[in-house]
Amino acid sequence: METKVGGLVPADLDQDEPALQVTFDVASFRKGAERSYVLLTTGVGGGDCGFDFEIGKKYLVFAYADESGHLSTGICSGTRLLEDSHAGVLPTKFCGHVATKGLDLEDSQVFLLPIGNNSPIPSDEAELERDGSFCFVGATPGNYHLVFVSRAEELVTSFVFFPGVSYSTEASTVELKAGQARTDLSLEIPPQPTFSVSGNVQVPGKSVMPPDSKVFLLSAEPLSFLLGYSKEVDPNGSFDFSRVLPGKYWAFVGVDSEAAANWMTRKVEVDVSVAVSGLSLELVHK
Repeated sequence: METKVGGLVPADLDQDEPALQVTFDVASFRKGAERSYVLLTTGVGGGDCGFDFEIGKKYLVFAYADESGHLSTGICSGTRLLEDSHAGVLPTKFCGHVATKGLDLEDSQVFLLPIGNNSPIPSDEAELERDGSFCFVGATPGNYHLVFVSRAEELVTSFVFFPGVSYSTEASTVELKAGQARTDLSLEIPPQPTFSVSGNVQVPGKSVMPPDSKVFLLSAEPLSFLLGYSKEVDPNGSFDFSRVLPGKYWAFVGVDSEAAANWMTRKVEVDVSVAVSGLSLELVHK
């Protein structure tokens, strides 16, 4: 993600998952050898059980050690804000409704993206009921962007920020307070156009296209990490996305086979505001 446009990145899709390192100044130990500070790891979110730590907050941490003694924690360990560990604190409840016309909500979700967090991964997600209602219970108090995502045949067909805009720079902040029970939020879902994106993947010299190669379009817009597409590359190197939402994307090639470690791919920026054809991507030998 941080590589400059035009730079090379690994084409290997089978890499270790990213992790977040967190350092604590320790007030007290309940169990274990006492230290003045502790370094531990957690996931970055999005299904890896990562805990959403915030700088400057106090936590009651339940950590576990691996074979080397390194400490880790996650959302299922009991770790929580210190203020929430005391009896009598009610969980935050935040509910609302998605207003849309003619959109199938069967494969749709809403996500909470923490504002000021370095991770682009959502901290919470909620499924939509048939009537468009949703509810988050127990979300950490703080400021968030609320995002609606709808898919059809695994393709993102709608991506909208609260109160009903396509870009994070136009989005409104949702504030969650401790013990708050809010049920009045309405998220308007406007119709969004889609465009085709097609092109070709180049390999050097007389090299053969590596098996299980895919082209990825990943949104380059702030806080739009959930907006992305993938498409298998034909043996002749061609690819074709039929429906892509407008916006700026990073395009690159991934290889999901034993040959992956031998390849790099060049990061390209694509502005999708009309149909795009003739997009040229590249695989390079290491």
